[in-house]
Amino acid sequence: MRAWWTTVYYECVKYSRMRSLLVILIGLPLLLILLLGSAFNTDIKPAKVAVFNADHGNMRDGITLFWEEAAAGPYIKVLQAKSASEVQDWVREGTVDYGVSIPSDFSLQVETGKAAEWLTYAGRYEEKNIAADAVVNRYLSTVNLQIAAVQILGVMNAGDILKEPSAEDSIVVHNLGMGDSEIFGETSAIQYYSAAYLIMFLLYGGMAAAIALINQRESGTLQRMYTNPSSFRMTTLGVICGSGMLAALQAIVIVVFTSFVYDVNWGGQYEIIALICFLTAAAGIGLGITIASFAQNKKTTQTFFSIIVFSMTFLSGGMMTGIEKMVGGANKLTINHWASTSLRAVMTGTGQTEAWQEIGVLALFALCLLIIAIIRLPKVVKPHA
Repeated sequence: MRAWWTTVYYECVKYSRMRSLLVILIGLPLLLILLLGSAFNTDIKPAKVAVFNADHGNMRDGITLFWEEAAAGPYIKVLQAKSASEVQDWVREGTVDYGVSIPSDFSLQVETGKAAEWLTYAGRYEEKNIAADAVVNRYLSTVNLQIAAVQILGVMNAGDILKEPSAEDSIVVHNLGMGDSEIFGETSAIQYYSAAYLIMFLLYGGMAAAIALINQRESGTLQRMYTNPSSFRMTTLGVICGSGMLAALQAIVIVVFTSFVYDVNWGGQYEIIALICFLTAAAGIGLGITIASFAQNKKTTQTFFSIIVFSMTFLSGGMMTGIEKMVGGANKLTINHWASTSLRAVMTGTGQTEAWQEIGVLALFALCLLIIAIIRLPKVVKPHA
């Protein structure tokens, strides 16, 4: 047992000093999650609109009610400014995304039949400008239409114009083609890619066990240990468990970092997430040792392992969403599919029965690969096995 603890300790020390490995296995997935999650994110954040209403005429109360209704919606957040210059300053500084200044004679202009106009200030972000423009234009267009009706038909007096338009349903958002709800299911884009790349790089972490065993064999360490069967078995197990510790570190850092920095909702059931990560890491270790038993050297092992993990990630939709519908069920033959779908089920909190079924299939994958790895392990650790 002492040999096991000693080996695990020095394996952890070794990995802590391999900065390039830590960057690849921990830093790279975080970068990919950020880039892809942001690129495919279709959630529209509310535009912050600064409003200054200098009008004290008959339309003031209606304008105030209009902006209160707009602020109650999901696309506009209204901030009241104290002056027109403050609106301009906020837009210029980036404090708000859009500015609106309502002139003091607005009610008078409308009552005398002049076109309804507000002073607007566009901000830095085009999508926020579009959202705010839609709200402003809806109000002004409705008022101008009523003014035109008075002038042409003469059926209303100026007081009738004071019936204010509503901000309700001023913006309607639809997905064209395959939107977020179809591509990523019930998860957001960043949740989808967080699950996909956590699984992918946990599998890559499993390769570390096979590479470590090959290095130990080539350096002669395992051959010297072979004279003491008890120490040999414990040392081999310690090398494998050291890789498992690396996988645990990966999972903890990625889940915690994405939760607090990227605001990814993992569903709160961290014990189930830990189980999924454990089974994935075990499957990765089993796969790595199995490949190493046939490849016999480090370079070939790395090449074949990378090709297999990359292919499984691609087939399961980790690189191109929706590809699993085009591969004729081949995605179900991959570890990534069962691990990622079970993680997404935990994230959304739906289909718990299906999630446990998927975890069961993942456990079966891990068990089979570990059994094969145990059978083939002598080919990896013994020079002439």
